[in-house]
Amino acid sequence: MTVNTIIAGWAMGYAMAIISTFALTYIAVQPGAQRFVQRIIDPEVPGALLAVPISIGTGILWTMGGLVLASLYLLGDFSEMRPALGAPSGPWLLLVAALGWLPVPVLWLISRRLWWLWLGMSGSFIVLFGWAMPLLGER
Repeated sequence: MTVNTIIAGWAMGYAMAIISTFALTYIAVQPGAQRFVQRIIDPEVPGALLAVPISIGTGILWTMGGLVLASLYLLGDFSEMRPALGAPSGPWLLLVAALGWLPVPVLWLISRRLWWLWLGMSGSFIVLFGWAMPLLGER
């Protein structure tokens, strides 16, 4: 189960990296680019060109994050705790849900117009790491 959980954490991190790449590239290619994007990136750089560095960066960060979360799952012995809502571990699902919703208020302050994107990203995080990772780790 240990190796399966670590690989599942890496795989869920990679899935989250793909989702993040789509979301961040969507923000970068908007015709009226977001103000916070214009502060970081020169407005002359085409948004589609940013997809490659976004993909590389999110791939590295999310897969490492997935490995860390899988390690925490194993070290905390969450697999032995009570299941809840279809997840193998209720306390782990609660912890991941708390982590997933934590950045939403800050992101909402950055751009209220993209509320659906922030909620979608948080929901994806909770589904991938709260449900899918423990389920795949058990196989």
